[in-house]
Order: sequence, then C-alpha cells, then structure tokens
Amino acid sequence: MKQHQRVTFNRGSDVLEHAVEYLEHVRTLLQDVADGDLSERVRMLLDAYVVEQRNLLGAMERFLEDAPDRALATYTQYAVELPAELSGPAAPLTTLSLTQWVVGLNQHLVSLFTELAESGKNDALGEIFASLASQVQAHERKLSKEYQRFEDL
Repeated sequence: MKQHQRVTFNRGSDVLEHAVEYLEHVRTLLQDVADGDLSERVRMLLDAYVVEQRNLLGAMERFLEDAPDRALATYTQYAVELPAELSGPAAPLTTLSLTQWVVGLNQHLVSLFTELAESGKNDALGEIFASLASQVQAHERKLSKEYQRFEDL
C-alpha cells in the first residue's frame, strides 16, 4: 500500500479546499470510531475531540469563504506529499492512543501549511499558510489539554 502521494495545487484556494475535504474525512473517521465499542473515558474524550474537530473544520470553511479572492486565486504551483489513505486508530483504543491518532491526523495539515508557507512563491499566500499552520497547532494544543484534563480526573 502506498503511504504517500504527491499532490499538486495550482491556487491557494485549491489548498484550502483540500484542507476542508481532509477535515471532513477526519470527521467521518471520528464518527466511525464513535460507532464502535468504547470505554466510557475514551467515549467522553472522543466526544470532546469531535467538537474540537468540528470547530477546526468550521474555522477552515469560514477562512475559505472570507479570505481575499486576490490572494487565493493567484496562480502558483505547489507540489507536496500527502498521505494516500487515512486509517482508524489501532486497537485497543485508549485515551492516549486516541489522542496520538487525532493529533497525527492533524499533523498532516500542519506539515502541508508549513511547507507551503516556507516555499516563498507568494508572500501573501505564505502569510496565509503560516497563519493556518499556527491555527492547527493551536488546535492540537487544545486536544492535548483535553487529554491532560482526562488524565487528571
């Protein structure tokens, strides 16, 4: 099975549309996990993560709608490595393995946005991508805090 695939984007909006689709896929994976047989602690943490992922998806959708068209419509070619497939978490599912799995899924977006921000092809888009990478990293810190809160209970 192929672990990664090379994907080419032609505009900033293509990247953001991909990020929205990716987060929708993550949301589907989280729902699939929620349908399984989980311990009460894992289910409670998963419920918190579902809310946080929904917030991240909503923020990305709003950003796509509100971002300046001039920056997003600018033609510039980006080629990056992205995961070919996303899979569910390893069993047995614990609060730690759930956290590592979700953070790992989100890390693909951080890597994507960071790589594009550092490519330096367009300053306006570079700033947008750097901002988005920071936003996803802040989201990951929220997930880590949720995990720590559950461990402290």
